[in-house]
Amino acid sequence: MSPKAQKARRDAPLLSTSKDGYQFDPNDNHWKLNKDVTISLVLPDRLDNDTERGFRATLQRYAEEASARHTRNMETRFKRYLRDTGASRVTPTDLMNWRALLGQDEQWQLGGLKGFLLAWHDYGFDGISNDVVDLLQGWRIQGNEKGAAVASGCPETGPYTDLEIAALLDWANMAVANQTLAFEDYAYLLVLAMTARRPVQIAALRGKDLIQQTSRGVQQFRLNCPRAKQRRTRFRGSFRALATIEDLYLVLQQQHRQSVIAVEHAIGAHLDPDLAAEVPIFINRQVLKHLMDVADLKKILFGSAPDQLHATTTWLAGCLQRCARASTARSERTGEFIRLSATRFRHTRGTKLRREGFGPFVIAELLDHSDIQNVKVYTENTAQEAVIIDELIGPQLAPFAQACLGRLVKSERDAIRGDDPRSRVPNDRQHPVGTCGNYGFCASGYRACYTCYHFQPWIDGPHEEVLANLYGEKERARAAGCADVVVNANDQLILAVEHCVLLCRQAKSATPNALTLEGAQYG
Repeated sequence: MSPKAQKARRDAPLLSTSKDGYQFDPNDNHWKLNKDVTISLVLPDRLDNDTERGFRATLQRYAEEASARHTRNMETRFKRYLRDTGASRVTPTDLMNWRALLGQDEQWQLGGLKGFLLAWHDYGFDGISNDVVDLLQGWRIQGNEKGAAVASGCPETGPYTDLEIAALLDWANMAVANQTLAFEDYAYLLVLAMTARRPVQIAALRGKDLIQQTSRGVQQFRLNCPRAKQRRTRFRGSFRALATIEDLYLVLQQQHRQSVIAVEHAIGAHLDPDLAAEVPIFINRQVLKHLMDVADLKKILFGSAPDQLHATTTWLAGCLQRCARASTARSERTGEFIRLSATRFRHTRGTKLRREGFGPFVIAELLDHSDIQNVKVYTENTAQEAVIIDELIGPQLAPFAQACLGRLVKSERDAIRGDDPRSRVPNDRQHPVGTCGNYGFCASGYRACYTCYHFQPWIDGPHEEVLANLYGEKERARAAGCADVVVNANDQLILAVEHCVLLCRQAKSATPNALTLEGAQYG
C-alpha cells in the first residue's frame, strides 16, 4: 500500500454499525441507528472531557449491542441528569440530589440510568468512580408503575371494552367500503386490533410472513411476526407464528399487493414472486422515490440496513392519527369518540385473555413477551372493564354508544327502494321493521340490519319485539352457565336496537312539521 493510501486509511473515520445495521461515525454529534431513531450527542460545554469520552464510548457499545430505542433512552436520561443537576461529571452527591429531585413518581428515570452507569464502569471507560458504583449498587430503585391504566380500567388510556372494539371495527369496515378511509390506514388499524403487536413489529412485516396452509382439509392462516426488544437479535432475526383469521390475512395480502405494485412502478420492472415476497407490507414511500432498478431494490432489502424500505413507526402512528380523526365510533362509557393508541390494543388483548381464564405464560406468549414479569398487570387486575348490559342499563347507554348506522324513515314509501317489496326487513315473527337500501345481495339476517348503514328503520316498526328477543336470549345464556363472552355476544346489537327504539319514540313525540322524511341520523 502506498504512503498516500496508508494516510487516507488512517484519516478515514472508523465507523461503527448499529444493531439494526446502520453505520455511524462515533465522533459525529448525530448517530442514525435505524430508520426511526437518530440520537444527538450535543452535550453541555461544562461536561468533563473524560466523562464525555466515557459516555460516548459506552453509548457506542449500547448502539452496537442493544436496540436503537433503548440506546436513545440512555442518551436522554443522561442528558436529563446533566440538565437537572447542572453537573459536569457523575458524582455520588449529584446522583443523590437528582434522586431527591425526581421524587417517588419518577424514580424509574434513575433506575434506567443506573444500569447504564454500572455498564459504563464495567466496560472500563473513564468517568465512573468506585464511589459511584458503591452508591448505585446499594440503592433499590422503584421501577416505573406498570399497568396503571389497565388496573384502573381507564376509559381514556386503559383497555377497550368489547363494545368499543366492535364499534371501532364496524366504523372502519364501513369507512373503507365508502372510501372515506385509506385502505393502508384500515389495514394498519385492523392488524393492531387483531394481533396486538407493537408498531415496530408490524412495520417489519414482509409479504412472505403471510402464510396460508391446509390441514386435514381446513384452511389455516398464520402471520410470522418479527420479534422486537430481544437482545442481540438483528432486524427480522427472530419470529413468532401467530394464528389469525382469514379476513386479516386477505386484508394484509391486498395491502402487500399494493406495495409490490408501488415498487414495480418505481423501478419500472416486474418482480419475480420470490423477490415480491420480500417487499414490506407497509413501505416507506420516501425511500421508494430513490429506487432505480431491481439491483437497487435487492441492495436495500438484503444489505446491511435491510429495514430502509419498511414504513417508519412515525408514519404508522400517522395512520392511527388519521383513523382517530375520521372515526365516528363512540365509547358506551363516556359518550365521546374513542381515543386510539397502539398501546391500548395491547392492553385490550392481555385483559381479554385474562378474563377468559388464560394463565400468565399463555398471555406472555400471545403478547410476545420473553417472560412473565410484565403480565401481572393482566393476571392480577380486578377492575371491571366491561359494562353489564341489561334492561335497566341498556336504554341509558344507547345514546352514548350510537351503535346504529342507518337512517330513520316515517314509512315504507319514504325509504330508498320503498317501492320494492323485496326490500322489506322482517323480524323473526315476520313483522317488517324497516327497509333495506342496499341494491346488492345480502344474507346477513334482520339483526345485522340494525348496525348497517343501508338500513332504514320505520318509526312505527315493532323494534321492541327484536329487543325483547335479544334480552331473552341473553338471560337464557346466563341461566345456562355460558361464559361471559357468549352471554355478552350481542351487546353491541342490543345497544343499536335500544337506540333505534329511543329515536322512534322521540320522532313520534315530535310535531309533524319538525319531523323530516329522513328523520334522525345515526352514527
